[in-house]
Amino acid sequence: MSSPASKESSRRDLLNRLWDLGRTVSTQTVFLHQAIAQSVGLNATDTKCIDLILRGPNGIVTAGWLSDATGLTTGAITHILDRLEQRGFIERVRDKKDRRKVFVRVRPESLGPLAPRYEAMGEAYMRLAEQYRDKELEVICDYLEKAAEVSQRELAKVIRTNRAG
Repeated sequence: MSSPASKESSRRDLLNRLWDLGRTVSTQTVFLHQAIAQSVGLNATDTKCIDLILRGPNGIVTAGWLSDATGLTTGAITHILDRLEQRGFIERVRDKKDRRKVFVRVRPESLGPLAPRYEAMGEAYMRLAEQYRDKELEVICDYLEKAAEVSQRELAKVIRTNRAG
């Protein structure tokens, strides 16, 4: 029978392992996305902005929306959008009702070079996920949903600090 102290130590070890593995996965993910982006002459921030646009409201967003979503300045977002537009990945579209308002959307045909790389990554992750039972997947999804919420809150704090400083 294990003592309360050994259970506490075991839990602490498990939590430390989870934290360490999370850091490892996060780091590997950043470098994976950077490598994929570089293969088409972009950087990871560019491809993540493309993803945000695709997942944004109706796949069409404003530069301000992207700035809020990323924490990047509007100037940095403008630079990214200029680069993506120049490379043919996005297009700017004026609002029909208010010509001062400009929306950004991804040009679907531009995703051809990226699609095979992200599809292969998605398939690899799906093969991994298929190894788990439904109940285990529910726990993993619950953790990831809550981790995403924590990340979003922490990002908001950093953005507020950066803008205040």
